[in-house]
Amino acid sequence: MHQIADLARESLELEGVGYAVLTGVTAGVGLGLNRAMLFVTDPDDRTSLVGMAAVGPNDREEADRVWKSIERAGPDLRTLYQSGQELRSQPKPLDARVRDLRVSLAGDTPIALAFRNDAVVSGVTEADLAGLLHGPTAIAAPLRGRQNRLGVLYADNVFTGQPLDEVTQSVFGMVAGHAGRALENARSYEKVLRVSQTDALTGLGHHGALMDALGRAVDHARSNDEALSVVMLDLDDFKGINDTLGHLVGDRLLAEIAHRLRRVVRGEAVYRYGGEEFTALLTGVDRSGAQLVAERLRRAVHDEAFAPSQGSARIVTCSLGVATLSGAESAGDLLARADAALLLAKREGKNRVVEAD
Repeated sequence: MHQIADLARESLELEGVGYAVLTGVTAGVGLGLNRAMLFVTDPDDRTSLVGMAAVGPNDREEADRVWKSIERAGPDLRTLYQSGQELRSQPKPLDARVRDLRVSLAGDTPIALAFRNDAVVSGVTEADLAGLLHGPTAIAAPLRGRQNRLGVLYADNVFTGQPLDEVTQSVFGMVAGHAGRALENARSYEKVLRVSQTDALTGLGHHGALMDALGRAVDHARSNDEALSVVMLDLDDFKGINDTLGHLVGDRLLAEIAHRLRRVVRGEAVYRYGGEEFTALLTGVDRSGAQLVAERLRRAVHDEAFAPSQGSARIVTCSLGVATLSGAESAGDLLARADAALLLAKREGKNRVVEAD
């Protein structure tokens, strides 16, 4: 248990903490359960938990193969954790399934019961989330922070059918206790990190956050032979808006445009590059796909009039440059090609998309 707690404390990222806990619960040198899953509270819906992550084989055949491999290699817990971390960019079927789940806290699953009762729950067979859970060997424990419950840690022995003894149940509850505090610390760290990397006006990541994310995305795309594209967008004639309507209206426009862009490109993929210029980072998107996204961004800006006050609506347009990662070019080179395409869009008449050479 101390090894699991040490691994969880070492990571500052929420995903890293979660994976450390799940590895410790499932690894043969840890608790040795077949599968483990994490569910956390949804800040927008207090009536349910959402799946955060999961570790475990997808079926009995895979389980036998994995366990025999681990038995031959004899790795310690830290080695298993590190090797698993390298594969986190390629979600396994169980992990993907759990991340799509929403668990009602009003239900009778062991997950809901553990959260509602604030206690370790085992052997609940009435509700199994459409066959995902294994009631006879199921165990769930609340993840407690300093003041609130943050979620639930769940595990089972679906493949071996081995029942859980009292010692395993007790240790599992203690692991969940350590996990709750580690997750709370990671959440606090990520909140501070987000604030430090966020543009205060638009709520988007700022220039520095973009460059960090782009560098990581380029490395990942090369390592995994995946596509990567960027779209640079600049509002047309923005200076005129500031000069005629004032800087406060200009700020409102920038915040509104940021909101529209986020509706097109969900997640943390749109950044304020500077001034009235924005950048969309499109991982796994090739040239044709990037062109489509860029056109949707153009329409999001153009098709809905901006109304700074009643009766004063006006159409706003933008120019966009698109570039897709090619060969061994650097993140800076990729961005420079998108910027050059953007400048060409301006020269060709604005309110258009131009693809980089």
